[in-house]
Amino acid sequence: MTKYVQNIRGVVNTEISNEFASRLGVIVGNFVGPKKNVVVGRDINVPSQMIKRSITTGLMAAGADVIEFGIAPIPVIHYNKDYYNASAIITISKSHLRPEDVDIKIFSDHEIPLQSHPKCVTWDEIGNLQYVYEYRDFYEKAILKQVDTDNIKSKGFFLVLDYKEEVTKPFIPRILDKLGCETVLIGSVSGQSAGDFPEPNPKRMSLVSELTTAIGADMGILLDNDADRVVFVDHHGNMIREQTVLGIFAKYILQDNPNGNVVSSIVASQSLEEIVSGTGGQLIKTSVDDVLSEIEPNNAVFGGDEPGMYVFPEFQTCFDGIYAVVKMLEIMATENNTISALAGEIREYNRTGFTIQCEHEKKDEIIETFMAKFEYKNNINTVDGIRVDLKDSFILIRPSRFEPLVRIYIESKSAEKLQELTETVKKIIENV
Repeated sequence: MTKYVQNIRGVVNTEISNEFASRLGVIVGNFVGPKKNVVVGRDINVPSQMIKRSITTGLMAAGADVIEFGIAPIPVIHYNKDYYNASAIITISKSHLRPEDVDIKIFSDHEIPLQSHPKCVTWDEIGNLQYVYEYRDFYEKAILKQVDTDNIKSKGFFLVLDYKEEVTKPFIPRILDKLGCETVLIGSVSGQSAGDFPEPNPKRMSLVSELTTAIGADMGILLDNDADRVVFVDHHGNMIREQTVLGIFAKYILQDNPNGNVVSSIVASQSLEEIVSGTGGQLIKTSVDDVLSEIEPNNAVFGGDEPGMYVFPEFQTCFDGIYAVVKMLEIMATENNTISALAGEIREYNRTGFTIQCEHEKKDEIIETFMAKFEYKNNINTVDGIRVDLKDSFILIRPSRFEPLVRIYIESKSAEKLQELTETVKKIIENV
């Protein structure tokens, strides 16, 4: 079971060069040891392909054996880790933040010291490279076995799916087809333009929304290029809030797991906390970066976070957008209801999120200012920035680690209070 996810992000050919990627591969290979398996996969983008090849050569130069998945979604790669007896997983994909960046994710059971000095083995100890293809079938069989397929089939769902994958191998539509769904697939191309961000952006959401209502589909679905993030659109063309989706999943899963723990980040809505506590469970709020790693230690039955990332320990401890889609179909079939009706059962509070420019040296002062203002009055959580829980409201200030800004999240059960808190927070930060 993966305990650590280390994320490296940078501009292709400058910050993340082939030399850097090869060196990184050697370091990971040194850590796992000679003849140990490392699974490597990527998304559909050309820069990812280039960087993956450099990482692969580095792993082999360190004596590690590489299991080459080629183009594959992260949840599918992660699920097959144990089958291939992999000591680590490395995935490469286009960044969600900037089109010139790539994200390198390293999944492992132990944190890998990435500052180590790389050492290559002798020519006769170079690792092997093995191409595999059956991993998709393993994942598909497992996911269909995990849910009530007959119940889903009986509903004959009509879906719109926006996901970019190999046009010759439509993997996710094949799973939906075996669940008796009729699926209209859009966005399936062999590559992406440099300016096309690999995430459910407003342009894509608008297209899915319009098509879903135009053809009378039951639901629209948008998956990112890694398939570890998903956005749901109801049959009216409305995007379902991510915090509401968290609530739907938590409510359904806790029916069979009363008193269970749920893990989410410090961003979590008051609504989610009410759902979890209402069944006798506990909502564990972690830093944004630690949601996944806190699932196992807390024996959680469910976890998730914005933006559209959900983990189902019943299946695997990985953010899995594909399984989230199938699970949502199961809930709709079991409850004999639309996703719109399911969302209507979850309380949605007034909520806003925005950023404010802030010099790095002022970030600590901002946190200290909010601590001083609220420490004797309200519940404060400093696991990731500072969250101040007020009566029927909360304020969250999260300084960015890399950019000169702070991120602010405010939620209130009153629209007037939300506006008041927003103005107050802005004034406090501006006066620091």
